[in-house]
Amino acid sequence: MKILAIDPSSNRIDTSTTGIVLLDNAKLIDYWVVPYGARNFRRWFSEIGQELAYDVCVIEEYIARDNDRSRDNSVLETVAAIQMCYPDSVLQRNAGYQSDIPNTLLKVLGLWKFKKSHHQDIRAAARLGLFYAMRNDIEEVVQDIGKIATKKMAS
Repeated sequence: MKILAIDPSSNRIDTSTTGIVLLDNAKLIDYWVVPYGARNFRRWFSEIGQELAYDVCVIEEYIARDNDRSRDNSVLETVAAIQMCYPDSVLQRNAGYQSDIPNTLLKVLGLWKFKKSHHQDIRAAARLGLFYAMRNDIEEVVQDIGKIATKKMAS
């Protein structure tokens, strides 16, 4: 199963980045770091994203909070732009994703270190894609995680 997973950026803070991974089960096919905001995401989509073959597109769900002035709710604008580009996408909350997909597992799967990312956005996108697969019992992904982990532990 090919999973396109996206960790959206702020639409306001220019140091923020959108992290995108394309996974084939638990293996990395490719990844991208897109500069902040909806406009840059749409540019990436027109140059690269619209040509990608995937089975499911998963976007990290962002919950706006009215009572916290330090929150950057402009992420919702970026999410809306992503959804316009990928209308069949699924919003996935990330609650519990670090416990379900721990750092050690990401390291074993080779999904730990990436270049050019602002706040480990690529790692977050990879974790999100695997988390979606685990929470939705996508057997081929879960089996691939087991195969890779078993192979690495045996060597």
